[in-house]
Amino acid sequence: VKSVFAWGVPYQNIFRLITTSNWQNFTQTAYFQIYSDNLSLSPQRNASNGLLLMNRYKDQNNLYYAGLRVDGAAVIKKKSNGIYTTLAYKQIYSGAYDLFKSPTLLPKNKWIGLRTNVVTLPNGSVEIKLYLDPGWNNSWSQILLATDDTNPILGYGFGGIRTDFMDVEFDNYSIN
Repeated sequence: VKSVFAWGVPYQNIFRLITTSNWQNFTQTAYFQIYSDNLSLSPQRNASNGLLLMNRYKDQNNLYYAGLRVDGAAVIKKKSNGIYTTLAYKQIYSGAYDLFKSPTLLPKNKWIGLRTNVVTLPNGSVEIKLYLDPGWNNSWSQILLATDDTNPILGYGFGGIRTDFMDVEFDNYSIN
């Protein structure tokens, strides 16, 4: 996918893009550029919103996702039977997040590359790696690693993108 805008209407700006093909072990890459925040009093607007890649998406209640949250942290999470489990978490962007005074620590008008690699290991666990390329200069660095060995999400699933409460452009989306 080349250069798609996710422009929302304030108070209802939740974007999801799910692929029509599915994969088991794959690498997913996308570049994002945030233009503006669409803030609301919605109970769904919180620190866990952000720029996220969805992996092994079975349905809305069973998937892995990884990316950058608006509180400036990188995260790898599993949602299994509707219950979220944080598998890895690390602060990337500095600052003090506040829902109203400082609603995002993610940079605006700058390209941010995210890449995930998801693979089932020989022992049956699932390894998820998250990479970051700030500034679109092909300078990827691994920022998080998680291994899920407690009822991992196995088999094939869809890929996808999730953004929340922001106007964002994404570019060079690919799955290998």
